[in-house]
Amino acid sequence: MTGDPDSQTNEARPRDGKSDASSTVGNVIPPYDMGAEQSLLGSFIVSNNTVDEVMDFLKPDDFYFDEHVIICESIFRLRTSNKPVDIVVLSNDIKSHGDLDRIGGVAYLAKLAELVPTTENVRYYAEIIKEASVKRSIIRAGRDIYELGFSPAVTAMQLIDRTEKLVYDASQGMVRGDFQSLEHILPKTLQLLEDRYDHRGSIRGIGTGIKNLDLQVGGFQPQELVVLAARPSVGKTSLALNIAAYNAVRLKKPVGIFSLEMSREQLAERVISSEAMIEADKLRSGYLSQEDWQALAQVSNKLSEAPLYIDDTAGLTALEIRAKAKRLAVTGKAELLIVDYLQLAASGEKVESRVLEVAQITRMLKNLARELNVPIIVVSQLSRDIEKRDRKKPQLSDLRESGAIEQDADIVIFLYTDEAIDTSEVNTRTPTNALIAKHRNGKQGNVKLMFDKRYTRFESLDTTSED
Repeated sequence: MTGDPDSQTNEARPRDGKSDASSTVGNVIPPYDMGAEQSLLGSFIVSNNTVDEVMDFLKPDDFYFDEHVIICESIFRLRTSNKPVDIVVLSNDIKSHGDLDRIGGVAYLAKLAELVPTTENVRYYAEIIKEASVKRSIIRAGRDIYELGFSPAVTAMQLIDRTEKLVYDASQGMVRGDFQSLEHILPKTLQLLEDRYDHRGSIRGIGTGIKNLDLQVGGFQPQELVVLAARPSVGKTSLALNIAAYNAVRLKKPVGIFSLEMSREQLAERVISSEAMIEADKLRSGYLSQEDWQALAQVSNKLSEAPLYIDDTAGLTALEIRAKAKRLAVTGKAELLIVDYLQLAASGEKVESRVLEVAQITRMLKNLARELNVPIIVVSQLSRDIEKRDRKKPQLSDLRESGAIEQDADIVIFLYTDEAIDTSEVNTRTPTNALIAKHRNGKQGNVKLMFDKRYTRFESLDTTSED
């Protein structure tokens, strides 16, 4: 609603300095509702219990008029201290803060109590006030975006990110939740358990296509940040691509890959090698047999139809990844995102150290996973500290450059080989450990895999062990 000062009482004034912040342009008046504000405050005074009905989502700052902000702050302060809210107590509290004259004195508090048509509509009054408040926040965001657009110090990508954040922050004013009793929660929970029972043995969420790993992890769930880490040449990119191809090529689930190290053609070659079972060195050298061409022809249609999207832009910043991922989520409806690899990404902002920069990136990726409601797999390097130990089994402290990786990740998977195995040979089948070192919502453990470097492909071994 938009208030009309000619039809409303003039006993309350727009908030000092707030009318400008609400982007009053020319003679355009920002959204507010005098009647709803007065009726709600009057309801608080007449019936103290009504305060509890709206304190969960309404804030004093949601009121448009300065007097009403002061009065609401006092009412909430008294209610929080378990003190009664009536005209006498309320006026004394406001007076103790030096604001009684600013609100129009005791006479205005008495007028508010007299104006209440009914105390049964407090929730409705509060929702009217909240809606007007959110609209004013969006108007302020528009003004800020307009001003930022003229700043030479702000890049276009920073402006896009700032715009999204301002609008998102404004929208959060409308997001609220209430406590629910277990009685109301149980039906949905029991239905979920029945669905799991009916589909027991199947993988929920995003599977890897590797049986033993899927059994251990249980699938990657929406909003999870999954870190896949290893030392160089162990196969972390290959495993990430195997997971991407399994979902995009075989299950037709859209997958987006940000490749900060390899070109899209190199990644495509790896997918071809894995799916067509053509040795990678043959693809690189061009020495393909007739059988290889036949195998390529057999999978070419499946590969061309796969909803697998690759962005190989070098030096992407976290802001660019975020913007591109959101665009892909809208156009391609991605169900899985992969970033390869973390240490090549930049935050796009000036920070004191690389450790803080990586922390910013991982926090952004975790928030992005929640916002898009998809799992995000982040490939990461391990520090050289692992090479200094007698036993080469990785641990969470080996995650390179930031403890924030461990903190933000829901799942951390380490790939490593036993010390006696020589991984330098190109065409080898290498037993490899997939150690689930962190699993926020499941069990940890070690899964035995076989990495076939000929086809850049991981397979299950028959034995799974807890470690």
